[in-house]
Amino acid sequence: MFKKIAVLLFALCLAACSTSTNNTSDKKEKKPQEVVITEDVQAIIDRGYLRVACKDDVPGFGYLDPETNTYEGMEIDIAYSIAAKIFDVSVEQAREKELVHFEPVEVENRELVLTSDQVDYVIATYTITNARKEVVNFSDSYWKSSIGLMVNSNRSDASTLSEERIRSVMDLDGKTIGVMTNSTTREDFIKYLQNHGIKISPRFVSYRTYDELSEELTRGNIDVFSVDVTILEGYMQEDRKILDDRFATQYYGVAASKDKEGLIEIANIVIDELD
Repeated sequence: MFKKIAVLLFALCLAACSTSTNNTSDKKEKKPQEVVITEDVQAIIDRGYLRVACKDDVPGFGYLDPETNTYEGMEIDIAYSIAAKIFDVSVEQAREKELVHFEPVEVENRELVLTSDQVDYVIATYTITNARKEVVNFSDSYWKSSIGLMVNSNRSDASTLSEERIRSVMDLDGKTIGVMTNSTTREDFIKYLQNHGIKISPRFVSYRTYDELSEELTRGNIDVFSVDVTILEGYMQEDRKILDDRFATQYYGVAASKDKEGLIEIANIVIDELD
């Protein structure tokens, strides 16, 4: 199922890009942009491969296929495209030559792996925020999402937490919302309530992985699994639904450490070519 979602998302992205190009007859064809070999870029060339921190549990974006033990998804494709620019090869050659070494990263460690120079880039559904800009450098945004709410759709037993009567954010008073540790979901949700004058008081519980959140929703230990809709769609099942409520627009960016402007310039070239 996850592999199908990954293929579908990437196909939709390509189709969107193609449609935009075909419908704008007066839009000039983009010329390849020159890559400037700065000191930080040269260090990667000398090493012989790119180090990228990615997600391994987000189908369609960064997912480690247990059958093939390979990473797949849009963000994995972006990483190979960046490597192709740095090493002046095709994207296919970047894959064949294994010019990207991937490291799975958790939400709470994304800044740390950059500031401690464990990786060159973080490409991991990483939302651009002003607070994070104080710590790391971000590229332009390559994906727009928003935070959503997933619930079980087949629970009607009054003794369970998750019940079918949860139809919108208005039904969440006293309910338990599962969020990711060190994410902005709780803060963004509370701002949404305040901005719309909604007076409810849900309870928040934090978990370290999306798999844990999904399992806790299945067990009925939480009423709601809340994270970016992009991520929720990868955990969709027949007995679940994503509520219509949306809040806190999320713009994903490629991140590098503050002293590596050359890497961000190359990331921006790749993202511009995806448009």
